[in-house]
Amino acid sequence: MAKRCLIIAGGEWNQEFASCYINKKYGEKKPELVIAADGGLHGLHQMGILPDILLGDYDSVPAELLAQYGADDRMIRMQYPAEKDYTDSHLAITTAIEQGAGEICIIGAIGTRMDHSLTNIGLLKSCLEAGVEAELVDAHNRVRMIDQQMFLRKQEQFGRYVSLLPFTERVTGITLQGFRYPLQEAELELGVSRGVSNEIIEEKAEIQIRTGLLLVIESRD
Repeated sequence: MAKRCLIIAGGEWNQEFASCYINKKYGEKKPELVIAADGGLHGLHQMGILPDILLGDYDSVPAELLAQYGADDRMIRMQYPAEKDYTDSHLAITTAIEQGAGEICIIGAIGTRMDHSLTNIGLLKSCLEAGVEAELVDAHNRVRMIDQQMFLRKQEQFGRYVSLLPFTERVTGITLQGFRYPLQEAELELGVSRGVSNEIIEEKAEIQIRTGLLLVIESRD
């Protein structure tokens, strides 16, 4: 059975938002797998959540916090060298997929390090290729990637604006229904801003694409 996985990374952190979003998303059905990617342990500690797995090179985990959790045999520790090929977030996503995740929610993956933020957005492609539903979420945005169809319900939308950004050089056959600015068999090209700041105006909106990879970004401001 596919697992619902929560990954907390070490990027920008808003405890109030994270607690509310996790409670709303999972309710009493807690995620079956919780992974702390290095400094993400601090965020989970603030919320009183014990991760199933802690991984990374531990360069951004306070020593006292690491020592506190080190003796807890309910948590698996996976330590990597500081000089490694992949980021802690990448390792967390790979581990989640290996552990049988069917959906992954990643919080703390967007922050002041633009290189890490863009890399983490790109990692959604790995999830898509593995057949895993994934989202990057912070207090302002929810980011997902699609290669075919997606439905959005107005009452469940994350924020007012929905922007569609090509991840591949071109995305073709884009048809939008239920949006303020509909499209019919359109094409979006990387580096062109045509898909920014649309809005859902019906109870259910639909996105269809024929080829390419498309980022769907819901924004609150």
